[in-house]
Amino acid sequence: MENEKVVIVGFGTLLLQESLGDTVGKQKKFTPIIVKGYRRLFNLLPDHYEADNRLRSDASEIGAANIEPAEGIQFNGLSFEANASDLENLDQRERYYKRSVVDYFDFETGEKLGQCHVYESPLDARWLVRDNNKLLPLWRDIVYARVGAYRISEAFGKMYDATTYLADGKTLLVDYYKEHLEALEDLESVRLQYQK
Repeated sequence: MENEKVVIVGFGTLLLQESLGDTVGKQKKFTPIIVKGYRRLFNLLPDHYEADNRLRSDASEIGAANIEPAEGIQFNGLSFEANASDLENLDQRERYYKRSVVDYFDFETGEKLGQCHVYESPLDARWLVRDNNKLLPLWRDIVYARVGAYRISEAFGKMYDATTYLADGKTLLVDYYKEHLEALEDLESVRLQYQK
């Protein structure tokens, strides 16, 4: 079982190689991909997150990225191979999610690459919030995902922005944070803030 590998797709903080490296090591080969039939949104309220009150003082800036089935919608991510040990570490890190198997496609060519595993929260989970007034993304999670996406390529980053929503599943993250996009590129200060 230890040698058996599966393909995992990261679509949030796992887009940042340093963040993924914190969990499964730094020697992974990544492929930019697309998953169809899902929406990426920040509607998950983890019990272990502490609010990062950048825009509000009510502790609502604490949301994590999630994906949900959505016909005609797609998102981009990074695929990588994971062995049993990696999966154990990832399953612990992604404890609010279930692992599902979906088709995935090459980001550049659109060619179907096969099936992969994604982490998605059950639709009836108690930790899902669908109101932007009650939940905004954790600042760190936005920075990690956007910086990671734009490191892949400008086109990949733009697709991230065009396919990432707030908790309501309607408001694009990039539209809500349009006055703060430069601050959302400051990976260094965010990494320092969240070092253990």
